[in-house]
This record gives sequence, C-alpha cells and structure tokens, in this order.
Amino acid sequence: MSVLSMAVDALFEDPNLSCDAVWRANGAGDGLPVRIRRRSPEGIVGAGGGQFDLDAMLIDVRLSEVPSPAKGDTFEVGVEDGEPGGLFEVIGLATIDSHRLVRTCEVAAIAEDDPEDEEP
Repeated sequence: MSVLSMAVDALFEDPNLSCDAVWRANGAGDGLPVRIRRRSPEGIVGAGGGQFDLDAMLIDVRLSEVPSPAKGDTFEVGVEDGEPGGLFEVIGLATIDSHRLVRTCEVAAIAEDDPEDEEP
C-alpha cells in the first residue's frame, strides 16, 4: 500500500471529514456499506451579462470500495452529528484522481415518499 493510498484512507476514516453510507448499484438490492465524503461547492457562472449561482452536490467514494459507480446508483446516508442524511442518486460522474483512488460523483437528493401525501 502506497503512502498516498494510506493518506486517502485516513481521510475517509476521519469522522470529521467522511461518513458512513450504503451504496446500491442501480438503486436496488441490499447495498454495500462504504465511507464517503460529501461536498457542496458553489460556482458562479456568467452568461449574457448575468451571473448565476450554481449549487452542486458531490460525493467522493474510494474506488477500492465502489470500483464502477454509475448513473442511477444510490448512496443512502444516515443522520450524523447534525448533518442531514438522505438518499442520493448519482446523476453524473466527474473525475477520478490521477492515482485512481477516488471517484467524484455528482448526486441529487431523492425525496422520500411521505405516506401522508398518498391518497387512500
């Protein structure tokens, strides 16, 4: 195991930087417990003289845990230390780091069905 790989593992094991999640291929099945890092960077994009604030929701996952994340996969995150949990669907795949240790996935929150909203 390389020094860089050990450093990445330390980041993912740090409870202040990462959290537990359950990854499901195509959003189905029992799932696999994994560690993820959640990020929500902001970007300001200019178009036609206007500026737009773009919010993105990203999840970093180790390729050693999820070798081939794909669109439609889901990550279920529990509530931890005041951080909101929820179900997130992969809507796009971003980068793999140059050492092929971490994949960044763009995700969107999936609203859970509220039984009170359903009509009898």
